[in-house]
Amino acid sequence: MFPFDLEDEEIDAEELEEETEKQEYEVDIETGKLTGRMISGIEAVKQWLTIALAIDRYKYTQYSWENGSELSTLIGQGYEKDYVDSEVERMISEVAELNDDITDVSDFSITFEGDRLTISFKMSTVYGEEDMTVNV
Repeated sequence: MFPFDLEDEEIDAEELEEETEKQEYEVDIETGKLTGRMISGIEAVKQWLTIALAIDRYKYTQYSWENGSELSTLIGQGYEKDYVDSEVERMISEVAELNDDITDVSDFSITFEGDRLTISFKMSTVYGEEDMTVNV
């Protein structure tokens, strides 16, 4: 009856079209500074996951307890490799579940070299797949 009276289905379709690809400011991971570029799609998701895994969970009060990871707690504890492997997979999967654009993380390869933990895995997103490597 009224021209602004839209059906719920029409509203949902319009909202989905607007939210398909979010844009983020690009961060230079080496320096921690903004580059001035905007990124979207799989680049933005990869950057989000890289930053989320680099933040120590429960350490910084400016982040909620949902943000960050506990990967650094595995270093220097003398844990067995099987335990570390399973904990790394669990921790990364928990962080990835926080982002709706990430559909799966798989194919983990985990190595310890001294006090450095190197993790390689495949991240599947709604935009495609990407190989990632994280150093802790």
